[in-house]
Amino acid sequence: DGSIWAANESTGVHEMWAKGYTGKGVDVALIDSGVVPVNGLGTSGKIVYGADLSFESQAPHLRHLDTFGHGTHLAGIIAGRDTGLTRTQEDHNVFQGVAPEARIVSVKVADAHGVTDVSQVLAAIDWVVLHRRDNGLNIRVLNLSFGTDGVQDYRIDPLTFAAEVAWRKGIVVVVAAGNAGFGSAKLNNPAYDPFVVAVGAADGNGSYGSDDDVVPPWSSTGDGTRNPDLVAPGKSIVSLRNPGSHIDLAHPAGRVGYSRFFRGSGTSQAAAYVSGAAA
Repeated sequence: DGSIWAANESTGVHEMWAKGYTGKGVDVALIDSGVVPVNGLGTSGKIVYGADLSFESQAPHLRHLDTFGHGTHLAGIIAGRDTGLTRTQEDHNVFQGVAPEARIVSVKVADAHGVTDVSQVLAAIDWVVLHRRDNGLNIRVLNLSFGTDGVQDYRIDPLTFAAEVAWRKGIVVVVAAGNAGFGSAKLNNPAYDPFVVAVGAADGNGSYGSDDDVVPPWSSTGDGTRNPDLVAPGKSIVSLRNPGSHIDLAHPAGRVGYSRFFRGSGTSQAAAYVSGAAA
C-alpha cells in the first residue's frame, strides 16, 4: 500500500527493531533541500541543522527550511518518529521511519525548485566530513538523493572524489541510482562510483512478500559496467508532507487525503530507505 509500515514489514525492519537496532546514537547526514520539523520530525533533537549552502541561505525566514518538499519526505523515511512515542513499536497508527531513533543532520543545498549546483554539493560533503564528530555528532551515514549526468571517469570526477573522501573517513555513502531521463543507461553521478552504495527502486505491488516485486521502468539500471548495488522500496512511498512546499502545491495528487502524509516515488526514496537501514 506504499505505507512506511508496509515497507518496513516487507523488508524485515520490525525484526531489527525487536533486536534493538533502531539507529540510536547514529546521525545520518542528509544533503538535500532542507527539513521542516513537521510532526514526525519535531521531537526535540531529532533534526540537527548543519550548513545552509543553498541560494536561500541569505533569507532568515527560509534558512535551513525545506521549501521544495523533497528533504522532509526523505527525512521521514530515514528517521521519522511520531511525537510522544516511548518505544519503537509495530503499529499501523503511528509513523516511524526505518531508523526511528537516529538523528538527521540536515545540510541544505537546494532551493524551492530543487535547484543546486555541483559546487554547493561539494562544499556540503566537505562540511559533513569536517564536522562529522563535532559537538556530540556521530555522522556514520550520508544520503545523496540526487545526481548529475556527468560522463567522465569516476576516478577524475570532483563529485565522486568528494563522495570517496567521505567513504574513506568511515561514512557509508548512499546514493540514488537515478531516474531514467538523461537518455543514457549509465547511473547518475556520483552513483556510478563503485565506492558508494548505489540504490535503485523497487515496486512492491502492494504485497508484503518480495516474490512479485519489480524494478519500475524509470529506475536506472546501469550500463552493465556499473549497476545498482541493490534496490529498495521506492514506488509511491508514504512519508511526511511539507504543506505549502513546491512539490506539495505542484502535485496535490500526492497528498494522502487531507492528512500530513504524501506519496513520493523515485530512487531518492529508495536511497533514503537504505540510509535508514544502514543507520
